[in-house]
Amino acid sequence: MSYYNSTILKTAAKVSFLHISWLVALIGIPIVFFRDGLDLVEKALLFSGLLFFFWFVYLLFCITFHRLSMRNEHNKFGYLAKDDLEKGKEVGTHLEGW
Repeated sequence: MSYYNSTILKTAAKVSFLHISWLVALIGIPIVFFRDGLDLVEKALLFSGLLFFFWFVYLLFCITFHRLSMRNEHNKFGYLAKDDLEKGKEVGTHLEGW
């Protein structure tokens, strides 16, 4: 049985990107901006690369730990009772409280 379809994964990706982007922007923009020896295009590419890397890792951790939480029957039935958008938001914000 698959817990994730394309709608759930797209919603989880959007929500997790919003959650990680403010953190990467808060930390990464000053680091990249004050980095000597790089022009503006290289700084933008460096920031974009770091943003997508950390977002992808965060999304994988959210999915992995959400999948592990599905071992509990109470969590599983609560998750399956939701619609796809709510499921995607739950998966994308699974690590929010940690």
